[in-house]
Amino acid sequence: MTRPTALVLLARDINPDQVHDFLNPELKNIGDPYCLSGTREASARLWQAIQEGHRIIIHGDYDTDGITASALLAWVLRKNGGNVGCYLPHRIDDGYGLTAESIAKASAGNCDLLLTVDCGITSHEAILAAQDINLDLIITDHHTPGPETLNALAVVDPKLPGSPREIQELAGVGVAFKVAHAFLKYGREMGFGGEDTDLRQCLDLVALGTVADIVPLLHENRILVKHGLSVLAQQQRPGIHALCDIAGVGENLETADITYRLAPRINATGRMGDPTDGLKLLEADNMVDASALAKVLDCRNKERQSIEEAVVQDAENQIARRYNLESARSIVVWNEGWHQGVVGIVASRLTRRYHRPSVVLTRDPSGQYTGSARSIRMLNLVNVLDECADTLIRFGGHAMAAGLSLNEEMLEVFCQQFDVAVQKVLGIESMKPMLNVCGQVLLDELDDVFFQELVMLEPFGHGNPEPVFLARGIYCERRNLAGRNHTRGIIRDENGARMQFIAFGRLPDDFPPQPWDIVFSPHINRFNGTAVPQLRLHDVQTMK
Repeated sequence: MTRPTALVLLARDINPDQVHDFLNPELKNIGDPYCLSGTREASARLWQAIQEGHRIIIHGDYDTDGITASALLAWVLRKNGGNVGCYLPHRIDDGYGLTAESIAKASAGNCDLLLTVDCGITSHEAILAAQDINLDLIITDHHTPGPETLNALAVVDPKLPGSPREIQELAGVGVAFKVAHAFLKYGREMGFGGEDTDLRQCLDLVALGTVADIVPLLHENRILVKHGLSVLAQQQRPGIHALCDIAGVGENLETADITYRLAPRINATGRMGDPTDGLKLLEADNMVDASALAKVLDCRNKERQSIEEAVVQDAENQIARRYNLESARSIVVWNEGWHQGVVGIVASRLTRRYHRPSVVLTRDPSGQYTGSARSIRMLNLVNVLDECADTLIRFGGHAMAAGLSLNEEMLEVFCQQFDVAVQKVLGIESMKPMLNVCGQVLLDELDDVFFQELVMLEPFGHGNPEPVFLARGIYCERRNLAGRNHTRGIIRDENGARMQFIAFGRLPDDFPPQPWDIVFSPHINRFNGTAVPQLRLHDVQTMK
């Protein structure tokens, strides 16, 4: 093992006895699905529904995680004889999550069993509504549960007490995968079936939903995404093939392609229109239908981008008027005219730009202000919002992302409460973006063997970011303008080792005097059939 790779593993707190499994995430290390409480009971009821011809409705969510989870379980259940339909709530018309209204809509007509994915763990009123119409309910979710016990036939959530550490951060689609795994295991044990269903065929959906939901890519998430990316790159589903074509994604597919190209187009259906278009795309069985649906998603995404830019500009003007960023620890902005479909992504952009937890709100059809919150490391949003519970109508989510609703007259009070709650956790020094450097390296240590090991460190994402290193005594031999705002060139160190670099958002004249200390991420630059090692510069300073 090269020294730079050892530095990465040390920075990730990977113990020597964990190194092999971390670098070689194998499907055989996926745990027994029954270890996730509720999966056995859910499996028994699902098989009963199939044997008795009951109609099963999957109640999903309108984001990529909820859509992929719905597609996965629908495919598994149908393949084993299930009479299955899917219901995805409309973001604006129906609102977020499992509600009494969505129960009524989803179960309208013939429905004997309702199975949720990626929602429901705090939906007590909805569960009472299901009981009123004698509807069996299975809850599967990955969000943080409330203090009250849910009275459902089965409740599956890895954040409930007793769940193994390796699965506590599963996405909604990861929980759906565990339910499907348990369903097939139970069917085989009881002689009901399931032998002909290969869950590996669903791993592309798991990778897509898991990366899109920004959960830590560690433990079982790491295994599922690592293998799921390989399945996704094969583009065997017509919908995935069409989506990759229109998004310009090739066969060398990485997590960044999901984050910036694929997931935004699927999310756009839920943000700007009907999320069932995204589901139809993933379930399409021919390229004609898939290509038409991919064009719809692409158009929705362009519409979303245009609206998003206008909202971001408006929000930044509001921040400039209302906030002293020398002291404020959080940002809360609102406008009754902002499009409800973009508030989450705007909150993410504000959090990245200002490095503060941010909340973006708009008025919903009921007259309440509804929106999204995004956090930075070291701050659990659910805990912070819990301290503001008396000003909120409802809230829910997980550490890095949450949704909330409140009445207009509580907006100013909430702003104060939220900032006070954040101040209890974060000092003003936390408002400055920080780079976590794995260690100092020499350029000649970044050899071919290291870049082979770098592939083994993938997939990169939340919880397992791209490695960041420091190199000192660096000289620039050449630097040229790349595009409008970037610089590419060649650097060397004091030992004469040379490497190519790219510096995004920095012009050739914006570099300090040499020699430099540089902070960077190494990667392989693939372009026009070539693959060249390159350093992506994050920061450059004159050597001290």
